[in-house]
Amino acid sequence: MGVLDRQAMKTAPAFHIYLLGRIEHEGLDQVLEDIGLEGQRLEGTTTIVSPALILLGIGESAPQGLADISFALPSDASRAALGHLLHMAMENVALKLEVRQLSEQARRQHRQFEELNRIGIALSAERDIGKLQEFILTTMRQLTNADGASLWLKTVGDDGLPKLFLASSQNTSIDNTYQAFKVPVDEKSVVGYTVTVGSSQIYDDAYNPPPGKPQGGKGFDAQYGYRTKSMLTVPMRNYNDEVVGAVQLINAKRSFGTKLTVANVPDEVVSFQPQDLEMIESIASQAAVAIDNKNLLDSIQALFDGFVQASVTAIEQRDPSTAGHSGRVEALTTGLASAVTKIDVGRYRDTYLTDDQLTELRYACLLHDFGKVGVREHILIKAKKLMPGQLEVIQSRFEFVERSVQMRYVNEKLDAMRRGEAGAAVLAEIDRRLEEDLVQLNEWIQGITAANEPTVLPEDKSSMLEFLSEQTYYDMAGTPHPMLDPQEFRFLSIQKGTLDPQERLEMESHVTHSFHFLSKIPWTPMMRGIPEIAYGHHEKLDGTGYPRGLSGDQIPIQARMMTISDIYDALTAQDRPYKRAVPAVKALDILKNEAGDGKIDPDLLDVFIAKRVYELTAPR
Repeated sequence: MGVLDRQAMKTAPAFHIYLLGRIEHEGLDQVLEDIGLEGQRLEGTTTIVSPALILLGIGESAPQGLADISFALPSDASRAALGHLLHMAMENVALKLEVRQLSEQARRQHRQFEELNRIGIALSAERDIGKLQEFILTTMRQLTNADGASLWLKTVGDDGLPKLFLASSQNTSIDNTYQAFKVPVDEKSVVGYTVTVGSSQIYDDAYNPPPGKPQGGKGFDAQYGYRTKSMLTVPMRNYNDEVVGAVQLINAKRSFGTKLTVANVPDEVVSFQPQDLEMIESIASQAAVAIDNKNLLDSIQALFDGFVQASVTAIEQRDPSTAGHSGRVEALTTGLASAVTKIDVGRYRDTYLTDDQLTELRYACLLHDFGKVGVREHILIKAKKLMPGQLEVIQSRFEFVERSVQMRYVNEKLDAMRRGEAGAAVLAEIDRRLEEDLVQLNEWIQGITAANEPTVLPEDKSSMLEFLSEQTYYDMAGTPHPMLDPQEFRFLSIQKGTLDPQERLEMESHVTHSFHFLSKIPWTPMMRGIPEIAYGHHEKLDGTGYPRGLSGDQIPIQARMMTISDIYDALTAQDRPYKRAVPAVKALDILKNEAGDGKIDPDLLDVFIAKRVYELTAPR
């Protein structure tokens, strides 16, 4: 036998030779026999087994779709030439098959690359930890045709030892397989073993594991009436190459959509493919980094939330009378923003606030009054027009004046007696004038007490205060003093509220303080609008607000929302010592008047009322 024949012997046993039509080569059977092959007639029902070569008879055409493996033998070829031709035809088919396999491998690798790229983008973009975990499991199952999957994350148990807890699970054939439980990181379970040794495990049959490795699936199968056969368990490594968990896939199937039963597992379940392992390991590592990043973001978020809450507490400690105000304004404003986002009619039907924008608004509301830390405390908590202790000083002063008046009339009686003029009528007249002066002093002190309240100052009280500021009394040394000193007169003459113009300016400066404070925080791009939103919550659409006198669209819509909420809460708050709370109905009427005067946004107020946002902070 020649060299070509021996080479053919190496190639030929893998081939199946099919004969189509009339073959007029007497030596063909012998040539096939020499290379260890046998020709089989190709009929309509014949199943072609690859690798195959179809030899075409006289006048025959290659069957549809099989031209690559069909060969027409020359009718005049010698036996030796026939052997060479058959060998070359088989080599050609083998080469074509190899090319197809390489092309398919390249396509699969390209698809895997695209899939990994898509998965990487999706993993980095997803911020919901639940959706992230579901996405990881779904993707791995689709890529491997796995029936079930579970995600295990490393944690520390109550006993201080490392544990793996089941974070998420899926199964095509069983509904709701998730149960919150933990397993030790040891070699007794497949996931524990995988994390312990730090390498992937492929089981063809979970009930019959490789030597020295733990069995898997029996406990789960007994609980759910299932049969776990093939299994792939992959450790999850973060960017520090630390194993932080594991992903376990079970029962790779011939078809992804097939639902498994105990009966059809032997026919439908196949082994996981080693060539897919690298891709699954890559996804597992990407998933570990994504989960690590999400946990880190969550911890940063929790840290910042704690900072914000601590800041709010600091504000409320300085002004206990407004405790809870920032939280209520946040609830009302974010409630209004959510309502505006959902409406499909009106001026703001196209306005949509994303979750990030709602978070930004939430922080702006919680911190909108932080600038009050820069306002002097006696102004911040001023409940009456006079400073604490000033009314007591005035009352003591009037008591002194009252004693002085009484002494003056006693002396007048003594003088009358010395002159021998202390008749009954004279003494009675002195007593009458004394009583009249005492009544007047009492009326004045009562008037001062009433004027000290943070209500609108009546005209008669204003005249009385002006009169008293011009009256004098004399101390024990005979030095004259005003009945009301200039500061007392200024405070008591405040027409409404408890602050005079200078104090009001200082109180209003809290908005600017808030802006400067918030501007010093290195906000992320998604939170960059917080200082500006807080800065505008006391602005009015007609330009009469403060501190900048903005108007119309110069005021961010979020600030306009907060303005409505801030006014409503200030009106209805039960804990303000300087004013009485008004009922919700009256507060809404006041807001309507403000909107009618062009000061607050009427369209936002309509949503606030129509969607009953104001009820979010109503007493339960």
